[in-house]
Amino acid sequence: MKQYFIWLLSVMGAANPRTMRLISRFGGVKEAYDALNGGGEAKSALKSWELKALKRASLEKSAELVEWCKKRGYNIITINEPQYPEQLKHIYNPPILLFTEGDISSINSEIRINVVGTRNPSDYSYGVASHLCAELAKTGIVIISGMAVGLDKCAMTAALENDGRVAGVLACGIDVEYPRGSKSFRKTVADSGGVCISELMPRDSTRPTYFQFRNRIMSGLSSGTLIIEAGERSGCHITALHTINQNRDLFCVPPHDILDPRYSGVIRYLRDGAIPIFSHIDIVNEYLSDVCERLSESATPGSLEKPSASAKPSAKPSAKTDAAVSESNNIEFKSKLPVPQPAPKIDYSQLPEEQASIIAALQKKMLTFDEIVKSKLCNADKAYEILLDMELDGLIEKVAGDRYKVS
Repeated sequence: MKQYFIWLLSVMGAANPRTMRLISRFGGVKEAYDALNGGGEAKSALKSWELKALKRASLEKSAELVEWCKKRGYNIITINEPQYPEQLKHIYNPPILLFTEGDISSINSEIRINVVGTRNPSDYSYGVASHLCAELAKTGIVIISGMAVGLDKCAMTAALENDGRVAGVLACGIDVEYPRGSKSFRKTVADSGGVCISELMPRDSTRPTYFQFRNRIMSGLSSGTLIIEAGERSGCHITALHTINQNRDLFCVPPHDILDPRYSGVIRYLRDGAIPIFSHIDIVNEYLSDVCERLSESATPGSLEKPSASAKPSAKPSAKTDAAVSESNNIEFKSKLPVPQPAPKIDYSQLPEEQASIIAALQKKMLTFDEIVKSKLCNADKAYEILLDMELDGLIEKVAGDRYKVS
């Protein structure tokens, strides 16, 4: 059946909420294939761009992709297979299939915590992430992250160095190397018993919208999300909203400086009910009964605090709100939280040299991609990645005419 799922993905595209509706409407993915390739009114269910994709898609091409993945060691797991993560099945708009490198079954029965943060963390955040993820890994908790540079890789590296398992969710095809130079790290993840995951077609390069698609999978795979550092415009907010809407726990590390704009996003969630994290024990206590069964032999007796009577695991504090959970599972990804105050002024002096140079140029006038490259504001080979990272961090945005401006 894998080729039928690949065929449907090639027609509908990744993260299309109408895909599951089609499967439900026709009674299965094969039935959807038969209906859409037959006569009658079935095609009226498709939009114009989906109809164009339907003409290009075929089972033969899908079967070729299955073989292509086999030869390269990639697995394809469809939503109707037992290896597909159970938690992920029950989110709004679950991916109909996952391309994986590594063994996803190795993390299916474990507690999983999604760790997110900025690509340019402070020394404080870097140290906190390293310590927390190392200690969580020792208890058997799987660390999930987005495979980006910065706190994502820091969290995963700390877990791997302590014999932990990790899962990385990609915002590109399973064979695409993003970030640049990450393929060797992905192999390390797979060889260590972890897994790299993508819902996108192989060879599909990353785009800004793909990060939003990826974030719902990261939170959907997890019992909770831990935000280490996030400013007012951070992409972490998208993951936080997915976490709340999916009825998962939201954890935040308190900032070392409440006036530092790099932590303004974290303060917002702490104010509205996120669970503050001062030690890995704060997370362990939320899942105490499960963690106790997975403690490593090296864990020392008495290292776990007993939950107080007012904080029993069965009645744990949570950032979940009834207002954030959509009736009928038709979730609108928008904040249910109070309207935030105007974003504080960003200290651009803390940015890497190439990003700071681009910001300085864009403060004078808007520039296109080609103009940025011609001005030698950054390494031409890395220009796309640098601009994409800045766009995702909310530092710049693209406007009419494919020009960039400071956000």
